[in-house]
Amino acid sequence: MKKISLGMIGYNEGNGHPYSFSAIINGYRQDRMDQSPYPVIADYLRKRSPFEFGIRNLSVDYVWAPDENISRNIAECCHISHVASAYEEMTGKVDGVIIARDDAESHRALAQPFLEEGLHVFIDKPLATTEDDLEYFIPFLKKGQLMSCSGFRFYPRLMDPVFLDAMRSDLVCASAVTTIDWYKYGIHMMEAIQPVFNSPITEVQNIGSGQTDVVRLNYQNGKYAVVIRDNALKGFNATFYAKSGRHVSVTFDDNFSCFRNLLFSFHELMTGGRHVVDYRETLNLMRALMAAAESRETNKKVQVSDKE
Repeated sequence: MKKISLGMIGYNEGNGHPYSFSAIINGYRQDRMDQSPYPVIADYLRKRSPFEFGIRNLSVDYVWAPDENISRNIAECCHISHVASAYEEMTGKVDGVIIARDDAESHRALAQPFLEEGLHVFIDKPLATTEDDLEYFIPFLKKGQLMSCSGFRFYPRLMDPVFLDAMRSDLVCASAVTTIDWYKYGIHMMEAIQPVFNSPITEVQNIGSGQTDVVRLNYQNGKYAVVIRDNALKGFNATFYAKSGRHVSVTFDDNFSCFRNLLFSFHELMTGGRHVVDYRETLNLMRALMAAAESRETNKKVQVSDKE
């Protein structure tokens, strides 16, 4: 099977995904990873079987970050053979790129040379926080050249067809909690619960203030969710409530499996052109994310656009 060569583009403060994604694809050196800026990543990698590393014929062969020292550290940790001096240098040398940064304002400029060359691109969440940037990405999403999502969509329990069928038929509402930043972490919970709701968000209201966001999401199928973002909280959790009176709580405590499943899905997109994540869901989630920020500013409910 012919190797599929990838470029890894990072890095922004607080986001260790260039390390974790590269390690899952290429394998890693434990001694180097233990000295990286992300001991939590080193810890959860250590607990996994060697057989869980590797994503079919994917190989991260190039890495670039604004700080060359960080690029070299990622390369040493994850068996990456080339450190690029500029991200544009990867064009013509790789089959696709992963943009492992969650500062959405950087995404368009970083992705543009690769998208316009016709390469497959994965962009870390959130894809965009302005309508202008989102509209730029739409053609590439539609034709299956671009993928963007939170790894929490791929939490193992939320991929179980038996669980999904049971919850969808009985679901009334859900609550979810997240932390730190609405754009960077609110999307985690919105995306995580989306496969259960299986319906677009039509209206958003944010009654948060200060260090909190309290966001009600109304779905086209009549169900609703409340997502709370509070800086005093740690971790991520979603609870689903059913007509029968039962409730199911999911704590997102397995980043490795989420990221591994995400990377297998990107491989599917690259090799088979199959939309594992429907592009319409990506558009809806980004617009709902932006609508929640607008609602907080205006103190009003905001309708979520359904244009493509």
